[in-house]
Amino acid sequence: MRFSTANKKKHFWIALLALMCVVTNVRAQQNDFGVWTSVTLRHKFTQRIAVSLEEEFRFNQNATAIAQYFTDASIEYELSKKLEIALSYRFTNSFQQMYFSKRHRVYADLSYKTKYKQFQFQFRTRLQEQQQDIYSSETGSIPEWYSRNKLTVKFDLRRKYVPYVSAEMFYRIFTPDQSSNFIDKWRYTIGAEYEFNRIHTLDVFYLMQRERMVNNPITDFVFGIGYTYTF
Repeated sequence: MRFSTANKKKHFWIALLALMCVVTNVRAQQNDFGVWTSVTLRHKFTQRIAVSLEEEFRFNQNATAIAQYFTDASIEYELSKKLEIALSYRFTNSFQQMYFSKRHRVYADLSYKTKYKQFQFQFRTRLQEQQQDIYSSETGSIPEWYSRNKLTVKFDLRRKYVPYVSAEMFYRIFTPDQSSNFIDKWRYTIGAEYEFNRIHTLDVFYLMQRERMVNNPITDFVFGIGYTYTF
């Protein structure tokens, strides 16, 4: 039995809505609502090489306070149509009760993408290193290491907008307190990318982020919107 394009779209959106309902009704000891906003400038030097600069603000406490803001710079290189590598640096100000903690992060990505019919699959593995409060903490010069793996599935409707779902795992390799080798966070996202043209792109999403292996884990429910200008 073959489904029409209209039925495929209908079933996809029903699945997204069902997933959102499941995610929203997950119970945790602490819940919070947040808003993430970002603006990205991206430039392609060649068909294979691109650089980007992103500024992002994240709000928590029911979107009433700044949780963190950061500047992220990246360079990407396309090894083939399916394989890409990227190297990035992020400078973050993260609010910690009475002050903003300054954090330096360097990370490398390896991404593989493929397509099956109308579905696009992308797997990204990331190795990241971060230092925080270098000059104001005894352990500030000791980096923490994480491995992050993310799977994204997009549904190509052959329109300007592309719905997607993703799941990401945060695996703690090493931290200054020497706790390591376990998954300490999961992040699930549903959203849609809207391409006005080759220059202007909008990404609207809703995500759930859940802590693990800690007392009183926090579950964040986040609405996000990001704008990218490509030149």
